[in-house]
Amino acid sequence: MKLGNVKTAKQKPQKPHFISLQLKVLTGFTLVFSLVFAGAYYWFYRFATNFALEQIREDLETTMEAAASGTSTEDFAALIDQGTPRADGYSDDPRYWEHVNWLAQLESIEPRAYIYTYTASSTPNQIVFVGSGSAINRRIDGAKFLESYDEPEGGILLQGLTAEIFDAEPFTDEWGTWVSGAIPLTNREGKQVGALGVDFRADYVLQVQQQIRGSVLIAFTTTYGTLFILVWVVSRVLTRPIVNLTQSVERIGEGDYSQSLSYLSGERQVRDEITTLAEVFEIMVGKVRQREEILKRQVAELRIEIDQTKRQKRVKEIVDTDFFQDLRVKAQSLRRRNQDSGPGVTSNSGLDPTSDAPSDSDPTVQ
Repeated sequence: MKLGNVKTAKQKPQKPHFISLQLKVLTGFTLVFSLVFAGAYYWFYRFATNFALEQIREDLETTMEAAASGTSTEDFAALIDQGTPRADGYSDDPRYWEHVNWLAQLESIEPRAYIYTYTASSTPNQIVFVGSGSAINRRIDGAKFLESYDEPEGGILLQGLTAEIFDAEPFTDEWGTWVSGAIPLTNREGKQVGALGVDFRADYVLQVQQQIRGSVLIAFTTTYGTLFILVWVVSRVLTRPIVNLTQSVERIGEGDYSQSLSYLSGERQVRDEITTLAEVFEIMVGKVRQREEILKRQVAELRIEIDQTKRQKRVKEIVDTDFFQDLRVKAQSLRRRNQDSGPGVTSNSGLDPTSDAPSDSDPTVQ
């Protein structure tokens, strides 16, 4: 294998892709606006959601504390120890009905609240319901008297037996969306005898979130469309002179110096970077045109000098040939003969007897 026969193909450099300045402006606007709008939407969405939850929390805490303060903890403790449930899950104990009537009264004042009471169970992670406002209002199938309920470890109801707690994270079940809170019930001696819980309707939060999504979508579409058209018009106004300047410069680069950039520099009422750039190009084009004209004259003069040099060299080559030297000797001999023969005698040889070198009209030089 001969290395000399191996030809290495040179890869032509790829021409970079052309992306117009207007497209870059529109793309940049789209990205920036989308990011800004997404950030604003997220902030407003979280703000409105947290504000609605905070309002619900305040109303829930007010309801929960009012219900706890109006509950007779002595009767509540006695009802747990002495009361017996009926077959339908309620009780004939008058203390039971007094208790659930109080809870139902509060639910009538605050319809979003579903109030119930419970106590700890001897079984770990389990509570026992005592009363519920639904026993009177019948809005939902509420907790029954001494009904057991398994609560996950660390759940809000277990924590409510020892401290006031509020769970701001909405949850959804078959009856709706809720946020919950619980507060312990203590007797006069400060002993905890149970707890009071409130499930508070949080459908309002979902309504707020849905309204935000709908309103923001309309606002985004309208604002985005308006700003996109505005940016398109502005970018076209700003980039059009640059496009025109580029086209003019390309034609100038091809040798058409008749292009005028006055429409960019002289005809505009307000000066900016584009007018300055156009003026600089005009000055540059004028200097390039002047230099090209000078170069053309110099090339023409150089061509004349080269032609003269070639002509002189050709004459010299002819003069230096043996044929011309022999012809010269013959001419000199002929001239001497003519001189010896006397005046009036002319030569028929076609050569000037008084010249030692051929002229440009001599057929031997041609």
